[in-house]
Amino acid sequence: MTLPYERSRAVIETREFLTQLLGNRRVPAPVRSEAKWLLRHYPSTNEVFQAGWHELASPAFVLEPIFDTSTDGKLSEHWSPPRQIERNDSDEA
Repeated sequence: MTLPYERSRAVIETREFLTQLLGNRRVPAPVRSEAKWLLRHYPSTNEVFQAGWHELASPAFVLEPIFDTSTDGKLSEHWSPPRQIERNDSDEA
């Protein structure tokens, strides 16, 4: 299972990788062109962290967090563990 901070780090590092591809003249032109096209709408580091903060601000609207506010490999202290939904067996009649 991918955790929000892992997903945040992966998205940020992928952007850096695409940027490196784009700037490397030894990479074939079609690959650099594809990297440029992908980067047009790819989220910046700031946008990834903003998404994490929006999820923290409105947890009632988030089924499972997608992004986190950190990429350091430590779980964010801002997210509490998932709540267990209590099941009432008398409702199954």
